[in-house]
Amino acid sequence: MSLLNELQTRFGQVSGLNFIQQDALVLAMIDTPLAVARIAVQGAQLIDWRPKSEAKAVVWSAEAPTYETGKSVRGGIPICWPWFGNHPTLNMAHGFVRTMDWQLLGAHAQTDGILSLHWRLTDSPATQAIWPHSFELDVLMHIGQELRVQLVTHNTGGDTLGITQGLHTYLHISDVRSVIIRGLEGGFYLDKLKGFARTPQDDVITLTGAADRIYFGTTRTVEVEDSEFNRVLVIAKEGSHSTVVWNPDEQVPSGMRPEESRVMLCVEAVNAADDTLSVAPGERKILGTTISVRGMS
Repeated sequence: MSLLNELQTRFGQVSGLNFIQQDALVLAMIDTPLAVARIAVQGAQLIDWRPKSEAKAVVWSAEAPTYETGKSVRGGIPICWPWFGNHPTLNMAHGFVRTMDWQLLGAHAQTDGILSLHWRLTDSPATQAIWPHSFELDVLMHIGQELRVQLVTHNTGGDTLGITQGLHTYLHISDVRSVIIRGLEGGFYLDKLKGFARTPQDDVITLTGAADRIYFGTTRTVEVEDSEFNRVLVIAKEGSHSTVVWNPDEQVPSGMRPEESRVMLCVEAVNAADDTLSVAPGERKILGTTISVRGMS
């Protein structure tokens, strides 16, 4: 039985949930009274999300992305694990779990209209060849008027794991040069575009060009004020003391057109650099992000 048929057989009766084949990937299609979303089985990657109260998407995806085996879809929330960014020796940015098929363990339409999905990935000979450790990863998604995504790391081996990780969240905005980012002022960031120079952030953030920054010592909720769309995107998090703000300007990566950089902004819950995690044998650690929308007052 194909993966598509298997998923339809197991979960096709769940209200608001359907599955399709999109080129090389199988996608879960969410359409409930509260929200629409798409999720790739590969990487358990949420591709986009829009609450029904909004005319425009909140989690962004590229207009013409590729749906290829072994390559993340451009946009959404790729899961970066067990390292965030570049690896010191492997030519594999952001880890390996975002390009592997995950198992859908459960899907439930709750009485409040929220659709909950539970994805899992465990170590295998393929992962052990890249990263020789035992683990069990779960991704819990709650899709409704707000979006909540949790990545749960369970160390099933006998040695302590040292990991970095991230929920690489792409937000849909009207224009990156006109939005205001609040919640990270008063701290500092490492500026990847300037040799990781330590830079203070004294005020709210406005961008006039490319940005690739890791903000440290912050657990605060971030708000993105978008006057043209007349809304504020609210990004809360858990299990993280660092936040990434990223926009490539016109030097866009594959799967994205240069002009699309103006309408997306990444605000990411991460554990990176100084915020490296240690996970003891048998321990579980949660990294989460919750995204909601409110109107401009």
